[in-house]
Amino acid sequence: MRTTAIVLMTVSAALLGGCASVSGPDGFGSGAGPDFGQRGDRLLQLANEVEAHGDATAAIALYRQAAAVPESAIAANIRLGDAYARTENHKGAIEAYRTTLARDPNSGEALLGLGTALIRTNDIEGGLVALGRAAPVVNTAIAYNRLGLAQTFAGRTPEAMVSLERAAALAPTDLDIRTNLALAAALDGREERAIALAQEVAVSPKAEARHRRNLIIVLGLFGRAADVHGAIAAEIPASEVKALLARARAIRTIKNVKARAKALGTIM
Repeated sequence: MRTTAIVLMTVSAALLGGCASVSGPDGFGSGAGPDFGQRGDRLLQLANEVEAHGDATAAIALYRQAAAVPESAIAANIRLGDAYARTENHKGAIEAYRTTLARDPNSGEALLGLGTALIRTNDIEGGLVALGRAAPVVNTAIAYNRLGLAQTFAGRTPEAMVSLERAAALAPTDLDIRTNLALAAALDGREERAIALAQEVAVSPKAEARHRRNLIIVLGLFGRAADVHGAIAAEIPASEVKALLARARAIRTIKNVKARAKALGTIM
């Protein structure tokens, strides 16, 4: 999995999720014996290859077959969940991850996938619970970034700052995570911190236009339109700068933090 990028004005995400099981083409469904584990491994390998060639439907069918083999059920349901989520079947993803967790309640991968899928179905509280359990187990920048974004959507900006700081510490060169942190700080009213982070990202040699647009938004959230100048203003058309600042002013008038986060828009 990879860290997803910030794109203001859109709410979207690339995640993982899924479930169910059917018997394989050789007639096996479930059972035990020395060949079952090997058969499950072969199915998983084949499913990975099929999906890599772009046939998600066939890959999901193979993951479902692998999930019917007891020895490979946990790994197969996680991969099934991942495949379902990549096809935007979040209901299937949730079911698959929950099937995994019924067997292994502390599976970090399943918790991370479940939390992400729940957020995608707008179950923010359920997603927060799963992601809150997943992050310290998985202990990756991706996990803490997703937790921080979920906390931001829930209006829990002080908690989001802690999670995103952890994500940034784990991936100090990831500009998207630092942008998420800047936006959370802005929503939490931490003006100097938010602007410093957004400026740091914007001047990075790896920064893209979208990162510089986020700096404009952050400055606009604090009524500092006059600070939009130099290379940033030169790169982005004046009409777009004006529109971004107008949007930031409108968001600034919203009293509820959760509503402001929704209006701002982030991607997981």
